[in-house]
Amino acid sequence: MIAAFVTHEESVIPPEIRARIRNGGITLKCHDCGKDPRELIRFAGDADVIWFWGDEVRITPEMLDDLPKCRALFRSGSGVDSLPCERAKELGIRICNTPESISEAVAEHTVTILLALARLIPQEDRNSRTGRWRELQNSLNWHITGRTLGLVGYGRIARLVEKMLSGFSMNVIHYDPFTPDSTPLDDLLGCADFVTLHCPLTPETKHLINAERLARMKPGALLVNTSRGGVIDEQALYDVLKAHRIGGAALDVMEQEPFDTSSPLFSLDNVIFTPHLAAFSADFEKNFWNYSADKLLTLQKELTSAD
Repeated sequence: MIAAFVTHEESVIPPEIRARIRNGGITLKCHDCGKDPRELIRFAGDADVIWFWGDEVRITPEMLDDLPKCRALFRSGSGVDSLPCERAKELGIRICNTPESISEAVAEHTVTILLALARLIPQEDRNSRTGRWRELQNSLNWHITGRTLGLVGYGRIARLVEKMLSGFSMNVIHYDPFTPDSTPLDDLLGCADFVTLHCPLTPETKHLINAERLARMKPGALLVNTSRGGVIDEQALYDVLKAHRIGGAALDVMEQEPFDTSSPLFSLDNVIFTPHLAAFSADFEKNFWNYSADKLLTLQKELTSAD
């Protein structure tokens, strides 16, 4: 099997990971093909697997017709919204990723910014540094223990969030059309004190959280998004936050990245922002490369057995 890593040069991959991949019988070739589709087609034209890292789109549906040997598109990390999934399906090309490599980190970050939002930690820090003592004590409107947590999407990350917050004795409900015990989304939004988003970005989830659904949220509820920015209609979110219809939001992702700080959301003091770093932790690099190697070796066995 030939695997072409098309977003970076070979030096970015740790030597022990390169050796593990090649010792498994995979021919690994690496080159940063940039944004020129002709470069990627030339470099990866003989590859069985085309391997990506990062959010930037490097391949279009039309390019797949010029890659007749491609049998799998593999994106290290979570999410495949940057890949031409529909055209790949039509051509019988597999779509793969490694969500398990970042699940714990994203879940930890979700819990962290939820707690920071509920306890007004950024605001309290700013006030403390400028000598303003307990100015926000009357704004602490949230108590976490015993409240209702609504998980939108109920995959690996959402289940870890549920587990990590289990010590708070919360009532946990979830919406996920692929699980049999799913709560209807409108019902979830109407009763959850805290809503966290964990769904992929697809045509069905684009602006899933829109003006109508934000209006259904419990007054004062908190919203956390560590999934994809496009899941939320940001203008609608701004409107309900400015009107204090909901209590606040914590956003690790937005529709435009890097973030456009001219967005009106940045003018609000009831929003916490982090720059799409939920997946990163002290163990990120180790997990990222090891799970990537695992996936390539699994693909090598599956594609070989299919021949």
